Amino acid sequence: MKLAYSSLACPGWTIEEAAEAAARYGYQAIEWRLADGETLEPDASPVMRRRLREASRAYGIEIACLDSSCRVTQGVPEERAAVIEAGQRMLDMAAELGVPFLRVFGGALPIGTTRADMLAPTAQVLHTLGIYGAERGVTVLLETHDAWTRSEDVLNLIRAVALPTVKVLWDAHHTYRAGETSAQSLALLGDEIGYVHLKDSRLLNGKPGAWTYCLLNEGDMPLRTICTLLKQGGYDGYLSLEWEKKWHPEIEEPEVALPQALPYLRDLWRQA
Repeated sequence: MKLAYSSLACPGWTIEEAAEAAARYGYQAIEWRLADGETLEPDASPVMRRRLREASRAYGIEIACLDSSCRVTQGVPEERAAVIEAGQRMLDMAAELGVPFLRVFGGALPIGTTRADMLAPTAQVLHTLGIYGAERGVTVLLETHDAWTRSEDVLNLIRAVALPTVKVLWDAHHTYRAGETSAQSLALLGDEIGYVHLKDSRLLNGKPGAWTYCLLNEGDMPLRTICTLLKQGGYDGYLSLEWEKKWHPEIEEPEVALPQALPYLRDLWRQA
């Protein structure tokens, strides 16, 4: 197991500052979602790509994953073609930087459609990206998110794709807040999990749909159970802290959250 963090945590930092902090706090890898505070996009300049690669090398950390904004569920062929083109450009960037994973979203269901309607066309988009990634040594990760959060739905989609280079990014928070236990999620997704996002939150006034993010071990996420089940199941990939400071500016600063999370996760894994 290797510990990483997503650069969503540090919207105010440069690429170099984010990489330096990863090394200083003891993380083995960084997951690039933001570069200089902005989302990483397919048209990232050659200079930015070089900085991503050189900063990681300079501080002796791995690049665990590139996070795209691609949403693979699209209602019409033209939109699917555009997503494939953007995803392929992101896969090219990942290959150029020597990154093993590219994250994509499932996205929302188009108005007037059902999940059953969109299963085959969404699987075809993922299949196309998975073949392209395989040729470049990059695995596509579908995050449990949006319309594709429930583990059963995600598993049906992954099985429809039927490629070893399309796996699941299990965001344990999303499935848990959708009403699944960690054991239920892992029983379904199991060996399809290629990457894991972890964070913590607490319910507001005991209401299931109302919660707020908090530092690890200050909420009610079953993080110990998650780590135990992953380890018992043979998972040995990345555990990545996704501290969403970019989208939730009210939460603690990265200087607080990043050093707090690492020893806690390391201890949970050791004790699992």
